[in-house]
Amino acid sequence: MYRLVILCSIIVLTYFSAYAAEGFNMGSSGPIHIEMDNMTVLKDKNVLRGNVFVKRGELEARSEELEVYLKGSKEVDKLIFKGNVRITKEDMRAVSDRAEFFVSEDRAVLSGAVKVWQGINYLEGETVTINNKTGEAKVFRGKDKRVKIILNPEEGK
Repeated sequence: MYRLVILCSIIVLTYFSAYAAEGFNMGSSGPIHIEMDNMTVLKDKNVLRGNVFVKRGELEARSEELEVYLKGSKEVDKLIFKGNVRITKEDMRAVSDRAEFFVSEDRAVLSGAVKVWQGINYLEGETVTINNKTGEAKVFRGKDKRVKIILNPEEGK
């Protein structure tokens, strides 16, 4: 019985990491569409506030605030979405309090009451770290909560 629980846990984590790593990629080509209520431009970052909306390809992100950190004069190094973060890409959607995209590392960290849906499957945790280069996803529990995963396998598969 104990071996079955371990095997099921490994299958669940492998399945989640495969779709999560694929889904939270900001993409490397195509225009980036951004809308916000106001913006402050500083030397090494731009701060966008109020109903922030970002779209690149199939990925859409919304939040109350977005900090865009630059590497050099034009290259985006890091994006930090803060407050009521909503991310969608194809059949996946995620909500959290904060989302950080490390563009050059191709890595994302969602934190604060993270909930992720892909189709009818569901994941919940306090922090989710996704490395698109390695395909690794880590999910951490909160202070008084455990990680929750609900999988709905397709019939006959």
